[in-house]
Amino acid sequence: MRSAADPRSAASGPLGVRRTHQQPAWLVAVLTVALLALVGCATVPTSGPVENHTPQATGVSSGVQVDPLPPADGASQLLVVEGFLHAMGTYQPDYRVARQYLTDAASQSWHPESGVQVYADGFPPTETETSVVLSVRVTGKVDAEGSYSPVGGDAPQLRQDFDLVKNAAGQWRINHPPDGLLVSRYAFTTGFVGVSVYFSDPGGSVLIPDPRFFATGDRQLEAAVRAVLDGPSAWLAPAVRKTVTTGVSVSAVTVDSAGVADVSLSSSASRLDSGQRRTLLAELAYTLTGFGEVSAVRVTVGLDTWRDDSGQTIIRPDTFSQLSPAGSASQRALYLVQDHKVLRLRDANSWDDLADVEVGLSRPEQIAVNRVQDEVAATATGGTRLASGKIDSDKSTTLRMAETGLLRPQYARNGELWSPAAGGRDGLQVFKGSERLKVRFGADPVPDLPVRALSLSPDGARVAVILTHGGRSVLGLSRVERAEGQVTLSGWTVIDLQVITGNLGQAMDVGWASPTDLVVLQAGEDGTSVLKVSQDGATSSDIGPSEALNLTEVAVAPQRVVVALSPNGSIYRRDGEFNWNLAIATAEAVAYSA
Repeated sequence: MRSAADPRSAASGPLGVRRTHQQPAWLVAVLTVALLALVGCATVPTSGPVENHTPQATGVSSGVQVDPLPPADGASQLLVVEGFLHAMGTYQPDYRVARQYLTDAASQSWHPESGVQVYADGFPPTETETSVVLSVRVTGKVDAEGSYSPVGGDAPQLRQDFDLVKNAAGQWRINHPPDGLLVSRYAFTTGFVGVSVYFSDPGGSVLIPDPRFFATGDRQLEAAVRAVLDGPSAWLAPAVRKTVTTGVSVSAVTVDSAGVADVSLSSSASRLDSGQRRTLLAELAYTLTGFGEVSAVRVTVGLDTWRDDSGQTIIRPDTFSQLSPAGSASQRALYLVQDHKVLRLRDANSWDDLADVEVGLSRPEQIAVNRVQDEVAATATGGTRLASGKIDSDKSTTLRMAETGLLRPQYARNGELWSPAAGGRDGLQVFKGSERLKVRFGADPVPDLPVRALSLSPDGARVAVILTHGGRSVLGLSRVERAEGQVTLSGWTVIDLQVITGNLGQAMDVGWASPTDLVVLQAGEDGTSVLKVSQDGATSSDIGPSEALNLTEVAVAPQRVVVALSPNGSIYRRDGEFNWNLAIATAEAVAYSA
């Protein structure tokens, strides 16, 4: 763990370069400038393969951890600003080292907990005749809850004048700090860790991830527990169960050598009933095991250690496997349409082992298969008819007819069948068994534009939609709120691929590779590419294939290999970094079961 330097130890210079009696001040200054140059030139990879793995905190370690130190006696204005920028990117309780670079008045008014502005690398501060100024392009923001959002390239450049003044001791100090924290992209990726905080859905059947960022350090686990106790972000709140932990606080979190995080809660947690305790145990287990050093949790309230339904005190996500937002990989199989028949891949390791699926659907086009794999839904007759049929039955039920083209249907985790239409949002219909549910659009609705693709998250609480407008594609996210007999889509948020990836291509298809990561098929001038993008836009990577290969749609599921369909009906599977191989020679459609 990082620790702030003890002021009683050897004298030190800015930026964590420790100065002993054998190190002259001029050498410290040279080392400091060299360190800043190294940091300014560092970049973070934005491309690479998507690998299936246990959910874990995201972040990049530079391999070199430099603790922030207080300003040196006689430090210049520029070195004071550089030291402050470094101290903001390295967590300390209350950022006490960073505050030492500020005037007394500025320290009292500065609130680092209010949020983070992340700026592009390669923008060092510059010294003017009267002050030191940092002019930067802000690329992202993290709010007080820890939720990240990218900032568009058309946003005005931030100009931060630090307004340095001399204090009573004749030392330069900053009189005008930024609002909250201001850190470079490099400092953000090394000083903050991305972890999903989990909350139960209203029915208690699944946990919903809420991506957050926490400052790396010895308090990050406590911060994550507080986030669980405080409840979901404002955006997600309408789609999850209301918190029952008002007044409950965390006393301490420690991790033993076996990776068990001991969470000590305040005595007010003793008022929670057994059901509420069970929910909180599940939320904490899934949240804290997102950190690499944690494998399980143990929760105590005073002398009482909470237990799961089987009496165990050490709780892992597997304890509540039925609540996993990703579901089980063993429950998912690949289905395809070939020669107007539905087939199933029997063995994920043998792509030529296809079995006929007996279902009473006539000439299916786009298909969907439910979670328990006993029902198939399909469009037909040029996308104007939607029908469903039970597997091992010769009967089917027509669910809808449409004048405009129906898009690929999709089953939700809870058995709903979603049927979007290309004409616009009003063409969306949702069925639960034989009942057609009412579809509403709440605050910040999905724009009423033509729809290219729609994909429900594995937990069913969010939906990614690709719209078209003025010859361009728009990818966005909406939350799903459920009530008796109806679903409501609200909270529309654009995921700007151009801002995130710098790519001007058109989004053609979308799916969920994990509960929080999207796979997007994008078309450019030279072909198509497949991108992995986090739902908050914090991370992205190009996972291939080469631009020479044209693709029309993707099939994606958590813990399953990404596959894509070409215009001539060939199915390609992703076998590694930019390694896509022909898996099945001909098919009309491909889909994973829900």
